[in-house]
Amino acid sequence: MVYRHANWAVDPNLTWAAFFEKLMTSRLAELMVRKPGEGLALSLLATVLAPVRWLIAMATEAYYKALMSMREHGMVPDHSLSAAMLGWRISVLPDRFYDMVVDGGIVLRRCDSFSFLADGVVLDSAGERVIVDADVVILATGFDADRLLRGVFVSPRFREIIVGRPSDTMLPLYRHCVHPRIPQMAVVGYAESAASIYPYEMMAKWVAHLLDGAVRLPGVAAMERSVAEWERWGRWARRRSGGFFLKSCIATVTTWYHDQLCRDMGYRPRRKLGEGHLADWLQPYGPPTTPASSEEEISG
Repeated sequence: MVYRHANWAVDPNLTWAAFFEKLMTSRLAELMVRKPGEGLALSLLATVLAPVRWLIAMATEAYYKALMSMREHGMVPDHSLSAAMLGWRISVLPDRFYDMVVDGGIVLRRCDSFSFLADGVVLDSAGERVIVDADVVILATGFDADRLLRGVFVSPRFREIIVGRPSDTMLPLYRHCVHPRIPQMAVVGYAESAASIYPYEMMAKWVAHLLDGAVRLPGVAAMERSVAEWERWGRWARRRSGGFFLKSCIATVTTWYHDQLCRDMGYRPRRKLGEGHLADWLQPYGPPTTPASSEEEISG
């Protein structure tokens, strides 16, 4: 496995992994970070609670470093877990990953650049060249989503405004789904989160309600104000993450975003209240608490 920079890759099977996950991804945890359009009171509360979030993140870092073989294999990231969460530069390791590294089943190679030979790959790192024989090379480098979106349109105007400016931190979509000035178009699946399938399902439900007439869009000016709020939040997240925030990542405010979608669709955003107030604040939200399964529709 060839990599340029070490990112946070955690083992979900550790004893306290689920506990730290709840601490970092619950509704309570979202009180400790800034949120788009949150208002003065929540903004001040996030500022006051920021040291608590820092302590939780540092304790989580120390736990993973102590129980995982990160140092032994040069896999300790140069950035904090808190910064990684804002841009969601975090992955989950497969079972027995480091055991397979020790056994030689997985070989870790860090390099600055690479090139190809007829029968392998050349890795360059600090002036050292290493040739790795390989039959198959899988490039897990992502793709240019902005280019794909532009390619949908024939209109030069729509191609220009669909992805915004190069410096933007968010795609200029209302509720991350519809562009205020492009009619009859919806995007599902651009924004990133910790577990993207769940937010994508919520987006699809919102778009289905929109097509069914159950969701009413506000005016263009109101939608653009909402887009601007998310863009301001994105600029804050990019500054706090040290550049790891790429574009349209909602990992630390996923529940806040889903609350907006639920209100639009006519569902109660506090979908765990049936389990008690403590569960609503401390348990992470996930697929079992989607509006379709909770069926807590707002009457009237």
